[in-house]
Amino acid sequence: MSYLARQLLLIVLIFATVFMAPGIANALPPQLNKNVVVTDTTKSNLIELDLTPRQRQMIQAINQGHNREIAKILNQSEQKSLVKLIRSGSTLNQAVDKLNLESDKRDIIKALSQVYDLKMKTLISGF
Repeated sequence: MSYLARQLLLIVLIFATVFMAPGIANALPPQLNKNVVVTDTTKSNLIELDLTPRQRQMIQAINQGHNREIAKILNQSEQKSLVKLIRSGSTLNQAVDKLNLESDKRDIIKALSQVYDLKMKTLISGF
């Protein structure tokens, strides 16, 4: 195979990879919802653990997933109230208790928080 043919094949393979698997080639961060709920994990907790950038990235992904799940359950006004309570110093559980949520919503959020806690413990214990 000639040198020119190899270069052409390489270029075709690169373009095929970009079009077939854009998630691999796309280095841009995902567009986030501006109504994201803040969670209990703070930067000070992450600094105390002395995590690598990869570990921080994994924790951030878990946090974002947790936030998205909570955002699916709450309406806009409940989301705003929850964010306001958390930013004023309440933990997620305290803020959920202070909101006048239906018992179903409250139970679902508490269950999500337990799953989130297990994911975080699993992630941290693995390192």
